[in-house]
Amino acid sequence: MNIIICGAGRVGYTIAKLLSEQDHSITVIDQSSEDIQKINDDLDVKSIVGKATYPSVLEKANAEDADMIIAVTRNDEINMLICQIAFSIFKIGKKIARIRSQDYLNPKFSLVYNKENLPIDVIISPEVEIAKSIQRKLEAPGAIDNVPFADNKIRLLEIDVNEKCPLINIELNKITKKFPKLEANILGVVREEKFIILKIFQWKLKMYFQYLLIMILIINGMRLNK
Repeated sequence: MNIIICGAGRVGYTIAKLLSEQDHSITVIDQSSEDIQKINDDLDVKSIVGKATYPSVLEKANAEDADMIIAVTRNDEINMLICQIAFSIFKIGKKIARIRSQDYLNPKFSLVYNKENLPIDVIISPEVEIAKSIQRKLEAPGAIDNVPFADNKIRLLEIDVNEKCPLINIELNKITKKFPKLEANILGVVREEKFIILKIFQWKLKMYFQYLLIMILIINGMRLNK
């Protein structure tokens, strides 16, 4: 994909690094020549020093051929304006904006974010995501990560496999019998950064696995095996 990232600060740099590693074509725009120089030194992406709210600068970034624009400057209003220009002039299909102000994020005003008003498809809010992450940690304190799906009806937990893990050296098909209150399904494990699906009659959990991924189904606030 051809992606334009507006803002070369910490958030923009991280996004550019991740997306360029996935072989996307990335262009980064920022007013700070210092931040752009860091991008040039570290990443294999195209970079432009300039104001991303200027149509001429977006044009220089080949906005007419862009599939996505990600506005992550330090200013909410600038990010909104970038998305508006990207849509109105260049018809960019996917528009993502970083918005920090809680007033803009108030659900009461969510109707403003549509093609007729402010054409923003996805809102990034680091502060909200941090709060959600803390909440997920509190809901499953023993998990490294806790990711909800399907309106919070399904949760994917990532658990560290260490010497304290009670499932070590137990055959998978005997785990339910040994731990009848374990209301979850084991999806697989991570070893050497690779995800492995375990076959229930062939595997035991071993210390050389890094992480265990399990799925919990939640219905009406209750956890169920499924």
